[in-house]
Amino acid sequence: MIKVLDSFVADKIAAGEVIERPVSAVKELVENSIDAGAHSIIVEIRGGGKSYIRVTDDGCGISFDEAETAFLRHATSKISGIADLDNIVSLGFRGEALASISAVSRLTMVTRRAEDNSGVKLVLHGGRVVSKERTGCNTGTTIIVEDLFYNTPARRKFMKSDAREASSIIELIQQYAVCYSDKRIMMISNGTTLFTTNGDGDTSAVIRLLYPSISRNGLIPVSGEEVSGFVSDPGSTMSTRKGQLFFVNGRLVSSPVIEKGLEEGYQGRIFSGFPAAVLFIESEPSDIDVNIHPGKQEIRFLRQDEVKGHITDAVSRAVMTGAGVPKGFVKKLETPAEIKLNPIAENNQETEQTSIREFLSGLEREVPVEAAAVAETPDTSYVPVSSHVPDTEPSGSAGYQPVRQEVRPAPFDFNDLSFKGYVFNTYIIMQGRDELFIFDQHAAHERVFYEKFMRGYNNSAHSPQPVLTSFTINVSHDVYSMSREWLSDLIRMGYDIEDFGDCTFVVRGIPPYMSIDEAEGFARGYAEAAGEEGGSNRVVIDKLITKSCKSAVKAHDVLSEQEINDLMSKLSECDNPYSCPHGRPTFIRISSYDIERSFRRK
Repeated sequence: MIKVLDSFVADKIAAGEVIERPVSAVKELVENSIDAGAHSIIVEIRGGGKSYIRVTDDGCGISFDEAETAFLRHATSKISGIADLDNIVSLGFRGEALASISAVSRLTMVTRRAEDNSGVKLVLHGGRVVSKERTGCNTGTTIIVEDLFYNTPARRKFMKSDAREASSIIELIQQYAVCYSDKRIMMISNGTTLFTTNGDGDTSAVIRLLYPSISRNGLIPVSGEEVSGFVSDPGSTMSTRKGQLFFVNGRLVSSPVIEKGLEEGYQGRIFSGFPAAVLFIESEPSDIDVNIHPGKQEIRFLRQDEVKGHITDAVSRAVMTGAGVPKGFVKKLETPAEIKLNPIAENNQETEQTSIREFLSGLEREVPVEAAAVAETPDTSYVPVSSHVPDTEPSGSAGYQPVRQEVRPAPFDFNDLSFKGYVFNTYIIMQGRDELFIFDQHAAHERVFYEKFMRGYNNSAHSPQPVLTSFTINVSHDVYSMSREWLSDLIRMGYDIEDFGDCTFVVRGIPPYMSIDEAEGFARGYAEAAGEEGGSNRVVIDKLITKSCKSAVKAHDVLSEQEINDLMSKLSECDNPYSCPHGRPTFIRISSYDIERSFRRK
């Protein structure tokens, strides 16, 4: 028998789609505060958010008459018709958050608009109004959520430990503090103030405060069409993507498109791991679909290739500069500094602020330190300038309207370098204005040969070298029946190859720069990769990388000063002089400040 569920059960099911864990509730409440135009936001939790969540803001507030309406499903002030879904400028828009949270908790809201003489206090249990009364309060809204999932025990038992739930919430608030550096954001857990941001719009300062592992080696400003933010140099990578924060029109998102654009922007300079990045993407609201995930964590770009291209171009320009040269590893001598910002006074009482690392160490061992690490003394050898400055007006219903400051690092100039020495018959020492640059002769020579081979491959055809005994290669039926671009590529590279029928090709000539064994293995691999997107090109690149590696001078091969100067000249002419084709750096930099610090002069 098919039955229509009553509203009480239906609301609990709907709530489970939006509010999965305490962090889900916090996310929805903080986004509402941002949409309300708040400049100050306080987030307080107890028991990892299971027992208590409070979000207080100084936003626009809600009128007495609309307070109850705000908790009805699909009640929203942010859209009014289907056409508005193509132009969403707010973080929330479905009208599900407050209804979902109240359905699975004991909730209290105190709110007042600036134009009202008094506010309203509304209490709901399990989504049903318990009391409503006028009250005196400040402008803005406070929502307190207690006993989350008290009436859905099946969901409550699947929540993680208090420490893990707290860690997820802390990480979320850190992320929003970075995006909205123009808002003063305070995070409190179990009575301990973890951090407070200044709200002055200095994004780089917030990153240094909350993500010292990202900013330790300095962040490079990124500025381009629809893209701004910061990225790490190619030598400063992390083992996971936790150091990558992406915001699209002020919305925290995960996006394969952005990840791919970031990766391609480094042009193969990442040897291992993942670069750190804080990227702000500004796009026309009509060009993105934010309505494809219940928690609005994923979005879809209408112009995926164009967005990816903008990111790639902006990141590439940033890292292909002197700031993008990896730093030498100089041991830090300073001890980590505790956060010493002045917390927001509340009810005339200041809460003592403490080191986040110290706080988390008192919780369960399973809490990842990366979730909220203490700010260390910033590395002043390269201090980036904020490229993300606050709006002059609160966002409110107008949505996210960032103002970007164009910040572009100066291009690296090899002419500024002078030869200073040669050590271990491997490393070339050059000096810039206030930095030393150490070049790896093998990596540098690899890059020179690789680009030479690539130019030869891309710009000219090669005459085949006949072989005494021809050989055949067999391919699968799908490759045999597909278009023959891969066959044309081999001919262009210098193969004398033709169709022999029955999924077989005969080779009577090979490129002059390959041995017969190399040529046979290469042709087979190229044909096998033909069915994969970009596969054939990858085989060519791998082969040229191997050849450039074999051709380059090795470590401990002694070079004369003239040979060193010639190598530097050729490297300076490369499109990417910063890394070998494997992704290892061709040279690193050590600032005079780092050297002085090592000798304890600083």
